[in-house]
Amino acid sequence: MRDGEALGMDGGQTEIVERGVLTAPNAAWDVAIRQAELISPLADQPRLGLAAANAAADELGISRRQVYVLLSRWRAGEGVVSDLLPRSSSGGRGRRRLPAAVEAVLREVIESRYLSRQRRSLAAVYREVVRRCRIAGLPVPARNTLAQRSQRRIPTAVNSPAD
Repeated sequence: MRDGEALGMDGGQTEIVERGVLTAPNAAWDVAIRQAELISPLADQPRLGLAAANAAADELGISRRQVYVLLSRWRAGEGVVSDLLPRSSSGGRGRRRLPAAVEAVLREVIESRYLSRQRRSLAAVYREVVRRCRIAGLPVPARNTLAQRSQRRIPTAVNSPAD
């Protein structure tokens, strides 16, 4: 038997998927348990009114919007405490969220096709990025990502005479 596998009820092997539950800190578990105690009864109601949402928000010390987010996660999940564990951020503003291989494709296509003497249009450069990503089996970045990366690479003229 390999790591990540266990014997199922029928004697066959089943894979156990770890979703960060085993590595979650105790403080996060305590918060998730407290949230589950309040969110679980609210999830049984067909609609959650403002008064109940406000009461839960006050009790948990969070915003009403966050109560609705937790309620949505509880209903979409399996109805267990781990559904409410904090999720990790995908990067945030200004940080790279694309895989390194996609970044490399963007960089190479921008340098070879866009920053050349015969500059191609951004649409043509994007088609090349899409083609290369699909061939390599990589996720295709959004067109505005290419536009932002190419704008960072273009040197701007400072104090050029207007005469």
